[in-house]
Amino acid sequence: MTEQPEITWTERDYNCAQSVLGRIDDPDFQLPTLTDEAIVALDGINREQMTALPWLDEHQDQRELACNVALRGLLTSGAAFPQILGEDLQPSGLAANEEITGVMALRRTGERIVTAELKKETGTVWLYGYVHGDVVLEELLDNAGSHTFMLAARADFPRHIMELANAAGLESADGEPSSFTVEEFQQQAGTVLAGALGVTSITGVSLLEETFANYTLYTTAGQLLSLSSDLVDGAVKLDLAPVSAATAHEAVAGLVEKGLQ
Repeated sequence: MTEQPEITWTERDYNCAQSVLGRIDDPDFQLPTLTDEAIVALDGINREQMTALPWLDEHQDQRELACNVALRGLLTSGAAFPQILGEDLQPSGLAANEEITGVMALRRTGERIVTAELKKETGTVWLYGYVHGDVVLEELLDNAGSHTFMLAARADFPRHIMELANAAGLESADGEPSSFTVEEFQQQAGTVLAGALGVTSITGVSLLEETFANYTLYTTAGQLLSLSSDLVDGAVKLDLAPVSAATAHEAVAGLVEKGLQ
């Protein structure tokens, strides 16, 4: 793996991040929407990204050019600007406006990062959540590579994940699980999940390894199905069960909160 350039956070980065979080109750406050190439240009073209980059991944042979064009656009609009340090008044790097600077810092410094990836016939959508105390920076990403940023109360974030995973508002009901080994599930998945319209894989991770958690939710025309895993006698057991929206919400909320104070 290529060694990643170390990030040196500045006082301005911290202040901008705190300023963004402090605007959660301002109904007129809007965070930017950035493209794949703008994200990479701002963060560093050689730095590994934690999020998907669907558009840029399809244009790897033009990655550097695309990022340079994005950066030119940010400079032209005033969203980014040369950073002047020292008495010689020579540009020593780039800076961005308060909102972008805050967003770029918050997405790398969350206490917990939660990812919901929805796959369906029309494409893939991702919702990332970066938990900072009682506030979550949300990053909604579509398969065209558009990253839309929003603020949400931590208590509301599980509901937003469910709105993505269960857009049809299915209620269904809790039912008994069917158990499979990994091999059995792989062999029978096509039959067991016939009619599935979408699948949402939700993961949460904090600094401590034991706080990792995942949860998978399938939607069909009439019900929700959850897939969970457990280790039994050294072997992975998978349980697929019909669930109500309330049960699924509770599971997602627990995943978001795992390891947090």
